[in-house]
Amino acid sequence: MVNMFQKKSTNTILSAAIASLLFTPSLALAFTVKEIKVEGSNKIGFETINSYLSISPGQNLDSRTTQESIQRLYKTGFFQDVSLYKRDDGTLVIKVVERPSIAEIKIEGNSLIETDVLNTALDGLGIKKGRIYNHVQMDQVVVDLKRRYQNQGYYAAVINIVTTELPRNRVELKIDINEGEPATIGRINLVGNKIYPDQRLKSQMQVTENASFGSGDKYSKPKMEADIETIKSYYLDRGYAEFKIRSSQVSISADKTKVFTTINMTEGAQYTISDIQYLGELIVDKKELEALTAFKKGDVFSRSAVISAVNAIRDRLSEEGYAFADVTPDTLLDRENRTIALNFKVDPKKRVYIRRVEIEGNTRTRDHVIRREMRQLESAPYSLKMVRQSKERLQRVGFFKSTDIETKRVSQDQVDLVVKVEEQPTGSFSAGVGYSQLDGVSFNLGVSERNFIGSGHKLNFNVATSAARKSADIGVTNPYFTDDGVSLGVSLYYSEIDADELDIADYTTNNLGVRLSLGYPLSENNSLTYGLKFDSQDLVCSDSFSFCSDYIDENGKTSNSIIASIGWTHNTTNAFYFPSDGQKTSLSVEAVLPSTSDTPYYKVYANESWFQPLSKNFTLQLKTGLAFGDGYGDATELPFYETFYAGGIGTVRGFEPNSLGPRYSLTDDGSDRPTGGSVKLTGTAAVVLPVPFIEDSSNARLSWFFDFGNVFSDFDAVELGELRTSTGLGVSWITPVGPLTFSIARPIAYSDADDDLQTFQFTLGGGF
Repeated sequence: MVNMFQKKSTNTILSAAIASLLFTPSLALAFTVKEIKVEGSNKIGFETINSYLSISPGQNLDSRTTQESIQRLYKTGFFQDVSLYKRDDGTLVIKVVERPSIAEIKIEGNSLIETDVLNTALDGLGIKKGRIYNHVQMDQVVVDLKRRYQNQGYYAAVINIVTTELPRNRVELKIDINEGEPATIGRINLVGNKIYPDQRLKSQMQVTENASFGSGDKYSKPKMEADIETIKSYYLDRGYAEFKIRSSQVSISADKTKVFTTINMTEGAQYTISDIQYLGELIVDKKELEALTAFKKGDVFSRSAVISAVNAIRDRLSEEGYAFADVTPDTLLDRENRTIALNFKVDPKKRVYIRRVEIEGNTRTRDHVIRREMRQLESAPYSLKMVRQSKERLQRVGFFKSTDIETKRVSQDQVDLVVKVEEQPTGSFSAGVGYSQLDGVSFNLGVSERNFIGSGHKLNFNVATSAARKSADIGVTNPYFTDDGVSLGVSLYYSEIDADELDIADYTTNNLGVRLSLGYPLSENNSLTYGLKFDSQDLVCSDSFSFCSDYIDENGKTSNSIIASIGWTHNTTNAFYFPSDGQKTSLSVEAVLPSTSDTPYYKVYANESWFQPLSKNFTLQLKTGLAFGDGYGDATELPFYETFYAGGIGTVRGFEPNSLGPRYSLTDDGSDRPTGGSVKLTGTAAVVLPVPFIEDSSNARLSWFFDFGNVFSDFDAVELGELRTSTGLGVSWITPVGPLTFSIARPIAYSDADDDLQTFQFTLGGGF
């Protein structure tokens, strides 16, 4: 098919040549054009063709205008053949043969480069469904597609284009791609390096000569260019300020399977810093600028350290409202002494104010819910610190999958902030049958929503029944009960817990009550929480559990109490579900008021979580918790149904839930279940990363963890040697029906005689 079109294009050229011979100047003078007509055009209109002609009615036609008209029409690319002839009545006839249009484009054989990317590339070359087909462009298409594969190291890629004629002057293009195998690195030659050996420099590169695994030995032009920049940065960050890459060459083996690269460089001398000056309008104190510069006189010059200092100074100026400040580092080289004098030239420009805050992407959450988390306000001076703080607060509320704040300049002294959010599930509706390792089969109906109808209010309604639990709970919390951020929560609850089914002991508690809570912000990252709970409880013992029966004989079956609590929280984490940076510390105390109960007690909870980014995708998580309690007043200890338990997800994985710690005596107490304890100590060290092989893993995390913990009867019984430990892998996932967590763990320190082990554990909706 391609040959046919080539013949037609040759005919077009011949037509132009013949026309120029036929229409001699003498004939043209004798021929005055009275009318112009077009023959053979179906898709290209007369007006379009006429706009390319060099002749109009009433003009004389000569060989120059004839040849020029033919050439101009041919260059449009619309026609395979163009010819001109005259009629006796003075009509000039333009006869054309249109090129076919592209009816279909098929791409086959590609796996490395996606079809959508290739179609975009073809579109940029003018090859698209409905466009005019021009076979000359096909050579350009082949060259372009080959170049794209060569950039990825596929030098053996073969591109074939097959053209098929279709009715109504149309063609189908089939682009057949044989990608072949990627070229590997045959050898990397480094020329000119004397300070650092080849081995050290090659260890900094992504591509390698002999990769034992992965794709490190596969050649890629972008990777090689990045490696050249890495080598340059390696020298410039170690004082070699005059280092240069003189050239780089790439050669390919005859079979196109090996790539040989040569990098030529000049190292130069190593320079130290002789002087540091801050010039211009500094805005902030010079000593503060010096503190932002992580180097001093006498240090070895480092380009990355200079760039970090420039960014730190700009960020500091932006906190004063100078969002577009220029900080230019000038380096003055003293080649004789091998020193560099650094001058940071500071130009703050105009102070910038926020004109408007625009919000995008909130399909559910109302604007005012987002705006109340903003610390950068409209009409206020721009502050990078406030912008970052606003972003952290929005990420921390847990309503959004992602949050970003862009700065859009509208004038020299005004910017708009564009807050872009992506909503994520913030609750669930459940109705049906479930199963868990601990509770067994359960039936539930419930709604849990942390962002009720986009208002930011937390709503919880749940009715559930299982072998271990029967509960009903309804409550609502307004996190901004006042404009100052004071929160108010109210809830009603009923619960019936069969401790026997939870592998604790043979008793049941029935509770009915009302909860009130009040949250008070102390500062940006600190808050106080006050709580009051009015609780009525019935205790039911099994006939065999003598310890429980003795307790009822002494204290009664029913108790009514008022439980007061106060808690302090410090939170600097950067996200709600999966933080990668920051710290969260909480300390709380709850106590039964002695005037309302015969068995008053108190409980203290102290928890610390710390997150430190190790890289872009890896986060170090350290977490520890201490809980203890005791009776007071006339009570000498915690009621047995209020003791702490450990084991399972949330404490020490790899051990059965609630299984750790001392146990009752079957002989004396009628049960051999765990007693719980008045002291619980737990902790976790984990490396957290996104789940691999998942295209969008923002809602899922994988972790390698080390857990430790146990419960003890009191502080005197605490022994670090009695801590149980385990290690394993855990996965956390935010599903549409709530958070899902499961783990595979292997105990390290445990007792064969006393401990109950469990390798696989999971929980749905219980948090992380």
